[in-house]
Amino acid sequence: MKRILMGTIFTVAGIAHLLKPERFANITPRILPFRTFIAYFTGMVELVFGILLLTRKVTNWQLGAMQKFLWAVFPANIYMYTHQDKLGISHLPDWALLGRLPLQKVMSDTLEDMKR
Repeated sequence: MKRILMGTIFTVAGIAHLLKPERFANITPRILPFRTFIAYFTGMVELVFGILLLTRKVTNWQLGAMQKFLWAVFPANIYMYTHQDKLGISHLPDWALLGRLPLQKVMSDTLEDMKR
C-alpha cells in the first residue's frame, strides 16, 4: 500500500511538473539558474520514481535516491512559504504551505520503511 501511495504521489507530481513547468519554475529559489529546466528535470525524475514504485521495479539504492531527492527539493517548499506574496500565492492558507514542510520527512520516512 505504501509503495502504491508513494508511486502515485511521485507520478502525479511528475506529470504536474511537465504540464505546468512555469508554476514549478516560479517556486524554485531565484538564486538558481535555469529554473524552467530544473522544473522539467525534477518532473522527469519524479515520473521515473513513480513508475518504478508502481511497477515494483525499485531497489534499495533507488529508494535512497528518492529520499535524497526529497531533501534536495525541500528548499523550494521553504521558498514557497517565505515568498508567498512574490509568488502570487498569498491567497493560500499559511497552514497549507507550512504543512508541506514536514511532509518531506514523512515521505522520506515512508521510503525508508520500504527498504528491504
